[in-house]
Amino acid sequence: MTRSLLRALLAVSALTALLSLAACGGGGGSGGGSSSSPPAQNTQSITVDGGPANIPNFAFTSVTICAPGSSNCQTIDHIQVDTGSSGLRIIASVLSPGLSLPQLTEAGGNPLVECAQFVYGFSWGPVKLADIRIAGEQASSAPIQVIGDGSFPAIPRSCSNSGPPQDTVMSFGANGLLGVGLFAQDCGSTCAQTAIPGTYYSCPTSTCQPVQAALAMQLQNPVALFSADNNGVIIQLPSVPAAGAPTVTGSMIFGIGTQADNGLGGATVLPTDPNTGTIVTTYNGQTYTNSYVDSGSSLVFFGITAFPICIGSAQGFYCPTATQNLSATLQGTTQTSSHVGFSVANADQIFTANPSFNAFDDLAAPSGDTDTFAWGLSFFYGRSVYTAIEERNTPGGQGPYFAF
Repeated sequence: MTRSLLRALLAVSALTALLSLAACGGGGGSGGGSSSSPPAQNTQSITVDGGPANIPNFAFTSVTICAPGSSNCQTIDHIQVDTGSSGLRIIASVLSPGLSLPQLTEAGGNPLVECAQFVYGFSWGPVKLADIRIAGEQASSAPIQVIGDGSFPAIPRSCSNSGPPQDTVMSFGANGLLGVGLFAQDCGSTCAQTAIPGTYYSCPTSTCQPVQAALAMQLQNPVALFSADNNGVIIQLPSVPAAGAPTVTGSMIFGIGTQADNGLGGATVLPTDPNTGTIVTTYNGQTYTNSYVDSGSSLVFFGITAFPICIGSAQGFYCPTATQNLSATLQGTTQTSSHVGFSVANADQIFTANPSFNAFDDLAAPSGDTDTFAWGLSFFYGRSVYTAIEERNTPGGQGPYFAF
């Protein structure tokens, strides 16, 4: 069975191709999420199972969305968990017709629509308001993107020029995307100050034009809107055998150092660039300055021709003749570093031997340039990986940072 890299290559963009020029740099926020109320239930189950499009190493969860302030709600499963972006995006076709979400309008009173550009495609859809409920937490009246909504069929060329539309469950690879990354908004101050083609649009009639989007109107990291446990997220996945596993179940824990179950412990904190969310990876004598840790990236992506490229069912992946046991050093902006081991297996052999498996810790593919090293979901197995939100206080200091 051919394993497509179309959505897996979201890794290379991780929605940063969408808004990286904005350097996120969103608004500030409160401290460590303390509250006088009883602690919320802050743990949500996540599962790696291939999903609706049979793509390996996608971590999924369920999210409940409601019309703001109402009990008119719908729980949607197979939402991909992405620590490399911010904001909730839902495919329009999975929404119940009875779930009436209000359209958000920009400052001029016209409907606000967003374009999410990936490496090989784009997703277009209006920004609407919803209450987001996950575990025992809630983000109230949060802007979300409804991808593939037919109310705005005229897509600007400045949005569609990145490739074909990814506006269905199969082309997107999931029922939606839950962005719980380093930043409070998905674009931040740059989009609030400037109308940037390929991001937010004002759509008064049939013609949509790029528009500034105030911070409050942009897609919000739902965790940053929680009343507590709002300074970050922890992804925990068990280890998998070298051959992989059919499915894996783990946890998404909200908050860092806010409850008994989310302490930082002995994790190494790697502060990221506050504008880009990147760290530095050194591997095989080469420095990769555009590096990041991202659950929305399905694999480890690095280099251009580090190993032979697969020619069988796993076209686009690396296929060394034998499994390579490697090591690299990850370094934050404070010079703190962590030495990690990782493996790169022959993806053709892995998929042929285990066609029904979906969880792998030893798959890799080219990033396409000499600066990018994306530590995708393969890196998360057997670890607790922390993603701290910008300007939020934690026991490891203020975000943004990665820790593991």
